[in-house]
Amino acid sequence: MSYGWMGKLLRVNLTDKTWTVESSDKYHKYIGGKGMANRIMYEEVPAGTEPTAPENKIVFAVGPNTAGSAPTSGRITLSSLSPFTKYQSIVDAHMGGNTAMRMKNAGYDALVIEGASDTPVYIYVNDDNVEIRDASDLWGVTTSKTVAAITKATVPGVNVVAIGKAGENLCNLSCVMNDNAHCGGGGIGKVFGSKKLKAVAFYGTKGVQLADPAKVQQLNNYVLSDLIGSNNNHVVPTVAQSWSEYENSGSRWTGHPGLTWGAAEGGPVDTGESAPGQPTLVGFRCQKAVRDRGAIAEKYTVKMTGCAMCPIHCYGAINVPQMEPVTGVPGAHATTCLQSSGFIAGVMQNVKDVEEEGDSALLRSLYGAILCDDYGLWDNYGELVATLNYFFKDDYKLARQIMTEEQFNAINWSKRENGDLSFLDELIELLVDPNHPLHNLTAGAYFVDQKYHDILGDDYLNSQAIGLWGVMGGKRHHGHECAAQVGQLTNIIYNRDGMCHTIVNITGSGLPYAIQKSIIEGLFGEGALDAPANYTPMNENKAKFAKFGVMRQVIHDSMTLCNWVWPMTFSPRRERGYKGDLTVEAQYMAAITGEDWDVEKLDEAAERIIQMQRAMTVLSAGTNDMRNNHDVIPNFSYELNPDQAPFTPGTVKMEREDWQKALTMFYQQFGWDEKLGCPTRASLEKFDLKDVADELESKGLLPA
Repeated sequence: MSYGWMGKLLRVNLTDKTWTVESSDKYHKYIGGKGMANRIMYEEVPAGTEPTAPENKIVFAVGPNTAGSAPTSGRITLSSLSPFTKYQSIVDAHMGGNTAMRMKNAGYDALVIEGASDTPVYIYVNDDNVEIRDASDLWGVTTSKTVAAITKATVPGVNVVAIGKAGENLCNLSCVMNDNAHCGGGGIGKVFGSKKLKAVAFYGTKGVQLADPAKVQQLNNYVLSDLIGSNNNHVVPTVAQSWSEYENSGSRWTGHPGLTWGAAEGGPVDTGESAPGQPTLVGFRCQKAVRDRGAIAEKYTVKMTGCAMCPIHCYGAINVPQMEPVTGVPGAHATTCLQSSGFIAGVMQNVKDVEEEGDSALLRSLYGAILCDDYGLWDNYGELVATLNYFFKDDYKLARQIMTEEQFNAINWSKRENGDLSFLDELIELLVDPNHPLHNLTAGAYFVDQKYHDILGDDYLNSQAIGLWGVMGGKRHHGHECAAQVGQLTNIIYNRDGMCHTIVNITGSGLPYAIQKSIIEGLFGEGALDAPANYTPMNENKAKFAKFGVMRQVIHDSMTLCNWVWPMTFSPRRERGYKGDLTVEAQYMAAITGEDWDVEKLDEAAERIIQMQRAMTVLSAGTNDMRNNHDVIPNFSYELNPDQAPFTPGTVKMEREDWQKALTMFYQQFGWDEKLGCPTRASLEKFDLKDVADELESKGLLPA
């Protein structure tokens, strides 16, 4: 018997409409989730494959932790080739909701989707029964209506992962949605669309076998009572409470006496105090609807909801009745993160209040979120709306240059300027229309620059307004504004935004800097953590800290655990000196699988995944010079605060020579070639990746 893992991989071929089941056991040394999915992509999709080619694949993968009751273990990885960043290399989209639990309970560690259908279809998995069903009547239908239709046609409780018109029309920035609120980005929607795959539906009734259920329950109680904070593992509340020594207004531990779910069924529910040691109250800590949408959201908050196995619940479910008379759409939705701001609504101007002061911003964000979710349009963590505003600025100077006069004049721009939300309906239809120039702006920043470089010059990709981590087109997802060089280094492993919250979970914890510094330096050495906007030159301990950041992210995405909450670096408990416990992930692995997992073995597995993914990037790029072709950050990073020098109080400006030093030290941590930043034969063979080293060598990409 295999504990934790289900032991099965489901393979569905859309070309010949067949499916098979295989053993997943050989992937255990890659943990699961991200690691398993990346290894499958390496073995089965050759470098240079086009993302929309039938030869490209989509891999859904979960880990041994998934559906095993550990807090926040409801995540899933979707891996494929990137349609929207340079080199079109391997990317991972991490998604919450109930997909992971349903797929695991159906009996599978992974689903591999290959080939392409010539007509729209959806895949329905119900335990051992797998069907490829016609979806012609769903093509062109919104994601929410697709979920409703497939649920009606299958079983109550089914989880449906669907694309909207953005994916169908092959927008690079298109996503998949599940449960009408949980988004998986990374351009995966376009890959679905290229395969004529409208949706995947999962339902399962099989339980996950744990080697030591009593130990797992003990760990759950320990995490919930002593370690977990709120969203992003913020361990300090926003306002003073009877139990708290500190408070921090920037924390995501927003719940407190007097702050309510104002629209809860039966009347307002006070979020109250949820002191450490009270596991049943953890779900009241994160009143994120208010944090995301402002104080006005309190009266419209029905509850906080979230993913399977999550006690935090960072999705704000709100109901704004005054939206329907204005837009024709009911004002009920649940979202989090940038989608909560209804990103496309960021292009609007002068939206007027409807019933009370401030409700205009709430309606704007809510309507934008509903539209984008229904169309399956992805924001690349703010890049799309930044690009739109970049083209719309200065009286639409750039927008006029990419459209004919007739096309430009056909758009009712006055609606945008007068705050008419129906402008968003018109705009999103043009964005997903492959025959309209505005569609080109959904290609991702790198490809926007490639198409329009003659009118954009070098400023666009390097602009602070666009805010990329690097010139490949991936959006900065916490960069040098977060722990200086450490934060920026956590991005360079990836081919899209890093989605790595490990470091910001530390710097944003709410604890005073002195406590953060003491704990982090105890782990990584003196000088590992700078004070906010008071940076020092790069040192080796910062490189160790940065490596820890990406290693833990890989562990979480492979086990699976939510990197928006883990690792438990800190604790909310004063009696622990606010120290967390970084051994818990390994303890879970041992208790769940019955195997001899410890921190060292888990780190070894994580680094194996990183080494492999880096090699895959080298293969897709066709160059091993990652330093000069991949790990290049935008010029604005060096040009902030023109009157201030780097490493002076008050600026997060980077220094060019210091960044090169940071790269060298980071490469050394992984045993990569110090000049090129690529894996060596020694670094690959150390982690049983001789086959990868041999392929690099055969293509002249292994350093001498």
